[in-house]
Amino acid sequence: MKVEKIEGWVQQVIHHSGDFHVLRLYLAETREAITARGNLYGLLQVRYGTTIGLIGGWRKHPKYGRQFAIQSWFPCARKPEEVEGFLRTCIEGFTDRGVAENVASLGHEAFDKLAEGEGALQGLPLSPEALQGAVLGWSRAIAQRDLSGLLKSGGLGSADIQAAMMRFGMEAATVLRDNPYRLLEVLPDFPKVDRLAMNSGLSSEDPRRMEGAALWALREEARQGHLYLQRGEIQDVLHRLFRRNSLIALPDVPVDGAVQSLVDRDALVLEEGTGVYLPPFYEYERKSAELLASLLAPSDIDMDLGPFLDSYEKGNRIRLSDSQRQAVELLGQHRVLVLTGLPGTGKTTAVRALVRLFEEARVSFSLMAPTGIAAKRLAAVTSKDASTVHRALGYDGENWRLGPDNRYVVDAVIVDEMSMVDQELFYRLLSALRPETILVLVGDDAQLPSVGPGNVLRALVDSKVPHVRLTQIFRQSEKGEIVVNSHRIDRGEMPILAGVKEKSEFKFVRLTDEDRIVDLIVNMAEKLKSRDANFQVLSPKYDGPVGVNNLNEMLRDRLNPPGQKEWKYGDVMFRTGDRLMVVQNDYQRGVYNGDMGKLVRIGHDELVVKIHGIGPADPDVRVYFPFDVAGTRLKLAYAISVHKSQGSEFETVILPVVRSQGRMLQRNLLYTAVTRARKRVWLLGEEDAIRRAVNTNPVIQRNTVLARAIGVHMRDGRRPDAEAEGTSGKTQG
Repeated sequence: MKVEKIEGWVQQVIHHSGDFHVLRLYLAETREAITARGNLYGLLQVRYGTTIGLIGGWRKHPKYGRQFAIQSWFPCARKPEEVEGFLRTCIEGFTDRGVAENVASLGHEAFDKLAEGEGALQGLPLSPEALQGAVLGWSRAIAQRDLSGLLKSGGLGSADIQAAMMRFGMEAATVLRDNPYRLLEVLPDFPKVDRLAMNSGLSSEDPRRMEGAALWALREEARQGHLYLQRGEIQDVLHRLFRRNSLIALPDVPVDGAVQSLVDRDALVLEEGTGVYLPPFYEYERKSAELLASLLAPSDIDMDLGPFLDSYEKGNRIRLSDSQRQAVELLGQHRVLVLTGLPGTGKTTAVRALVRLFEEARVSFSLMAPTGIAAKRLAAVTSKDASTVHRALGYDGENWRLGPDNRYVVDAVIVDEMSMVDQELFYRLLSALRPETILVLVGDDAQLPSVGPGNVLRALVDSKVPHVRLTQIFRQSEKGEIVVNSHRIDRGEMPILAGVKEKSEFKFVRLTDEDRIVDLIVNMAEKLKSRDANFQVLSPKYDGPVGVNNLNEMLRDRLNPPGQKEWKYGDVMFRTGDRLMVVQNDYQRGVYNGDMGKLVRIGHDELVVKIHGIGPADPDVRVYFPFDVAGTRLKLAYAISVHKSQGSEFETVILPVVRSQGRMLQRNLLYTAVTRARKRVWLLGEEDAIRRAVNTNPVIQRNTVLARAIGVHMRDGRRPDAEAEGTSGKTQG
């Protein structure tokens, strides 16, 4: 494509989404109207009448014909009124008409003067603050434009450009021209950055490439849950990553020099005796330990807890177990409590008792969970308001409103589903709490650990933080096979597998042909849907015949066959009536990762999804997703992964378990899957695969020293003598 420059004024903004624009442009030179499409990085907006220059080339669109493909833009306005219009519309810092008018009085020279800085504009009747804002706005626009030109050549997009601007500021383009691998300080995609660097002329043996690779190794291992790597591990990780991605090999030299260079410029943190961290993860882990230790002080609850517990039991017609009573009593002594237990051991009952304690002690409290669906469940079982941690702390997708400089004002906080809380979220929570806050952390440490790096709940259990583990099964007398089998799986014992005709909550269908398993799942789902049952198909993997992707297509074809209106976005296709899941928090629309819903309408430029609530206190709501948002926020949910199901509950769970699922056949994954069900579990597949999952119990060795760091901060103080394990008592869990 031959690169050209064109100049004109905007007749129509046909479409825009973020930086992407489709414009109808009237060309001054040829006096013709043309269509131009592409990204205008650095500009706030363009509108009718804007005079602008574009750099790019002509292409033939298969549907719309000849169009100008935009690569970049430049200012071409010459008349003062055109310059003023461009500045006011397109550039930050010129929304005040007086500023734009005065600068525009210089005509086309205004752009050169803005580039020279405030000194070149001193003759204008503007305040120093106005001059500074104008120059800053122009500089930012040009910096973002130039950066986009550099990064687009490597296939990077808008989000990458914004991340680089936030990290490197106005000098981003200069910094990255000198060393493209510095992009890996903010981006995880080494192959893409590597292509950019090679295209810019860097050698595969350039030392900066080794530095970038070291950053990549740490980011990739963070995706596996690790907060740090030992020095000796980095080289092995890189060999594996380079083979997997078919990249040009690195020089056969130790990575230590590259690591030290990164440490010297504060791109990595090296702690001798532990390992190498990306700086944010070091901060999250160590600050969390310090902040948690600062909360470990005597409780301010001034109540005689014996009479309270007796009254609570009598009023609710239950008998609390010794360990449940211990949990309440410990909270009368300490400000921090970790409460763990398997299904049916009474965690919910204990949380309700703690909520009642706070109410009677006139202690203000908040209930939180890491996901929207888990928060809804917490609200449903306590009959109290609950929210996600993110929403409670005012996270808007970029910034946290509450934190070290603006604390969350409440006397007590209870956080449920702590197994899902990663190291960063734990830090955000602790950094927002006042030192006198009471903190109760509830979870099941037999479940899968968090998707994000860290192993917070396990570290808390391994530390000396006050902890009560509930072990008594309260529902066993009701022959609850789901609860009994979940405990058997946790102990490494095979679950009791009932046949199809046997009376049991926990059924097993023996099949080896995966296509037959898929057919059976589809038939079962059709019957359950006809009864309006609350059910969910789960799978350990995304690929393969019984993987999430194939199951979604097969289930949709039966449960919501073609005939309804369809919408496509890249490889994504949704159909009116589809079952969908929100897969990214959307703070603007008030929906969160894990929320489930149904596509009820495909509009002109948006999808309308009915998000399901939990119970009368949480009704269904309609949420409107613009097309450009829907493609990344929503996924089909006829089948979902076991990981995505964490925090959710369903009446019936259907799970294929076959040997081809390989390394995903693990005890904690099987345990997490079956504990999502309240009334019925169906396992379909091979008994040998179930046995392999039960017997495969790799201790989740994630590189984290949170427990040790907590101990270091507690060492100078008095350790709370507060570890309890209870097995007695009789109540419902």
